[in-house]
Amino acid sequence: MTKIGVLTSILAVLLAFFSSSAFADKITPINSCTKPHHPYKFKSESEVSEYKAQVESYKKCINDFIEEQNQAIEKHRAAINQALTEWNFFVNTELR
Repeated sequence: MTKIGVLTSILAVLLAFFSSSAFADKITPINSCTKPHHPYKFKSESEVSEYKAQVESYKKCINDFIEEQNQAIEKHRAAINQALTEWNFFVNTELR
């Protein structure tokens, strides 16, 4: 086997491993949002405005993370329902 063939085979195995949903579900998602730092005392109105903007940005980041996780939950629910439908069909058609 040529070097390119070996590398292609290794790449295919790695892609299959890393794209596997079983691998993905073993890692608990953590948000990467940055909390704003509240100063002890604001020095100016522009600092207050900047802080408020950072709070809004943090809020949006958290909400986006939550929405992303809710979408993942829905995908898992759909997979569960599909598996149950498949099982029920099997039981009702094959085991009679």
